[in-house]
Amino acid sequence: MSKQPTIPMSPTQLPQQRVYEVVDLPKRPKSFDCRVGYGCSPRDGLPKTGLDHAAYLCQVEWAWSPMHSRLDAYYLHRGRSEWSLWSKFWDDDWDRWEHIGIGTVDRRGVNQTQAGVYLLIAFWRQEITDGSLDQFHWINEAVDLSVAQLGAMAREVWGDD
Repeated sequence: MSKQPTIPMSPTQLPQQRVYEVVDLPKRPKSFDCRVGYGCSPRDGLPKTGLDHAAYLCQVEWAWSPMHSRLDAYYLHRGRSEWSLWSKFWDDDWDRWEHIGIGTVDRRGVNQTQAGVYLLIAFWRQEITDGSLDQFHWINEAVDLSVAQLGAMAREVWGDD
């Protein structure tokens, strides 16, 4: 069963983010023809078990103002022929977590870490183009991806700022 995201309510509940090791990302597979964007679901559709057996990658947060924020948890599902990336986000209107497919890539020659890292990088880059997304402000949870990996991914997407 996949982990339900937890929204941190104090700084002590956040993973260490100030001092972290600098890591290199895994090598990007030569054949990594992915599709990303909201509603980008795998050919097989939503996994039959929902996201219960998906790998919980991380949760990041953007906080532009007290009334304007974004909270996304990312999951990676291993399907029969594809990896699929899912975003679980907090819906303030309904006070519950919702999820949507945001990326897919063929599994051949792509391991789980490569799929998680490069699908998420591709999705964030698409979000910059579509919605001028800036770098996340906090890492709320680092599970299958470490804080160091998320930092390296952020540098890849947004630069060293």
